[in-house]
Amino acid sequence: MATKKQYKSPTEAAIERDMSPRTMRRFIAEGKIKAVRYSERCIRIHVDELARFDAEAARNGSISA
Repeated sequence: MATKKQYKSPTEAAIERDMSPRTMRRFIAEGKIKAVRYSERCIRIHVDELARFDAEAARNGSISA
């Protein structure tokens, strides 16, 4: 039985939302999206946080929630 992936990289999350990975990393740096930094080069975003971000963007009518 395959388990659902709980965390995504900023690049994966950005591609799913049709935005630049750089924009996703900027949103993380600005605190608009909470992420976990495992090391200097390894950043992951929980799928629940991405769902929260998507819902907020939908309410505001823009992706720059």
